Amino acid sequence: MSPFTLEDLTAMVAEIAGAEAARALAEQPADAPFTSLGFDSMAVIELAERIQERYGVPIPDEAVHDLRTVRRTLDYVNGQAAVAAADGAR
Repeated sequence: MSPFTLEDLTAMVAEIAGAEAARALAEQPADAPFTSLGFDSMAVIELAERIQERYGVPIPDEAVHDLRTVRRTLDYVNGQAAVAAADGAR
């Protein structure tokens, strides 16, 4: 899997919450919480589900709460993809 980028995340946010939220995400620091975009817990769950569907990265329910910011989401998805790639190479 190629890296999960800010552009990928922004596109998903646009699908879930609209273009205004996507623009706000791009303008905020990477450590700003999704709640500053108006995301509630259900929106984060929807984001996690879309990531799992499109990128095949498992996000267990207990890990969803870790997806609180752009940086944490990118780091989590890319970290899980790297683990899966390493496991597949064995």
